[in-house]
Amino acid sequence: MEREEKRIMKAAMVTGAKKMEMVDVEKPVADGKKVIIKPTCVGICGSDIHLWEMGMLPQYTNMIMGHEHAGVVVDPGSRTDLKVGDRVTQLPLWGPCGECVDCMEGRRHLCKNRVLPTGTYAVSPGSYAEYFTSVPSLVRKIPEGMTDAEAAMIEPASTPYAALKDVGIKKGDKVLVAGGGIIGSFAAQWAKYFGAELVAMSEVNDFRMKTNNELGYVDIMFDARDPECIKKMMTATGGAGWDYVIECTGNDAAMQSALMTMKKHGTIVILGIAVKGYTLPGVLTVAKCATLKAYLGYSESEFDEVMELVANKKFDVLPQYTSDCKLSEVESKFEWLQSPKCTDVKIMITDFEN
Repeated sequence: MEREEKRIMKAAMVTGAKKMEMVDVEKPVADGKKVIIKPTCVGICGSDIHLWEMGMLPQYTNMIMGHEHAGVVVDPGSRTDLKVGDRVTQLPLWGPCGECVDCMEGRRHLCKNRVLPTGTYAVSPGSYAEYFTSVPSLVRKIPEGMTDAEAAMIEPASTPYAALKDVGIKKGDKVLVAGGGIIGSFAAQWAKYFGAELVAMSEVNDFRMKTNNELGYVDIMFDARDPECIKKMMTATGGAGWDYVIECTGNDAAMQSALMTMKKHGTIVILGIAVKGYTLPGVLTVAKCATLKAYLGYSESEFDEVMELVANKKFDVLPQYTSDCKLSEVESKFEWLQSPKCTDVKIMITDFEN
């Protein structure tokens, strides 16, 4: 019987530390509530790679990742405004309670009771599969004229948008972005959007340096491998330091550089995931009167704001999209994205059949 009358689907599952396998799992079953979606385009996120590395932990073993996606509706569940075949994207949250302080104040992505982001825990499977499900209220129709790739890129573009909007980057500010991956690249782009006078970036990967230079949002590119890098960063600001340093690497050396090059009373915005932690030198942190602000995700309204900007062609998310892959190739792409020789910024899964 062909895949048990199609009750079984293929999925890429984390089965251990740095171990992923293509497995057969049960296909989602319609229950009249949740929306069932067939993905058409799914982005590989840096946080997915971190979770793959930590796959030996119980909450991550047997996990199906994937939270940057676009797809088509297979079953609309309780959403009467949706129909089979509608093109949609989704905010990757899972079961916000709607009653806690964070939910009541519009931060359902930070729900302290039940929120488990889609594709980030074993109990909340994501879109590295032929089908996935969503809480009905978190599904968004893709606007006419927007491609699936653009819709899938709204999620990674929303995190730096929410952060830079919140800290209040404005005309005349000098902004340094640490890291030229997808989040850092979008952070530089948003800094320009919000009016920053000078936007610089530090990076160690030659391809990402070249790509971000060519995108046109970065005024100065610093090679973080250069022994004179700190001196050059300070010189670029006339010795005063940077108003904002956007830390997108999760790397301790980048945090040290941020503290050394920030302006007194400046702000470090933390978007990177420091799995091994940061070291904060107390004297330097106090001497700089540093403000550190960390961000996780975005609100539903911020996601919708980014979608509108992309739909209206006021923010272009496609230049950072560099290549495609099959679902069965995901683990090899994880390894590739970690390589110093990597020549990609954002890889999308677009083939789910093999």
